[in-house]
Amino acid sequence: MRFNSSVKIVFLLLCVVLLLPAPLKAEALKIGVFDLQRIMNESKTVNTYRQRYQNTLELKRKPLEQTEEELKQLREKIDKGEIKPDQRMATEEEFSQKVRTAKRLKEDLDAEVMQMDRWLKAQVYKDVSEILEELNKKDEYSIIFERNMVAYYKNTVDITSKVIELYNKKK
Repeated sequence: MRFNSSVKIVFLLLCVVLLLPAPLKAEALKIGVFDLQRIMNESKTVNTYRQRYQNTLELKRKPLEQTEEELKQLREKIDKGEIKPDQRMATEEEFSQKVRTAKRLKEDLDAEVMQMDRWLKAQVYKDVSEILEELNKKDEYSIIFERNMVAYYKNTVDITSKVIELYNKKK
């Protein structure tokens, strides 16, 4: 069985902690695990961020939708032969220009979506890190892992609900 590098690191950390001599292990080992994906799905704060993000994207989608509609109407005129022969070349050039504009708008929108996704993830990571520090000060965890870094854990060490509760109160 192959393990990824993060599982190997977790395993090594646990081995070091568990193999420490008894005098160095004066305090009990308290481990917490949280599920970032569950936080992303269930947190009201993340949903508020996501809603703002969707509203911004809707505004940015309108020019693309308008250009696509203009293209559709222009294509129908060309296909139905509603364009006079002397205007056909200019209309086809206009159509080509609108196709290029629509393509550029789509690429810009896709780039904006990627940028907003990165911002959302970075903001959530920052917020969750602050919450984990708060939680650690209160409950004094020895180690807190993200769910994807742990192959197995008992549900009793899952602190995701606490993190979501604190996150929803924070914002």
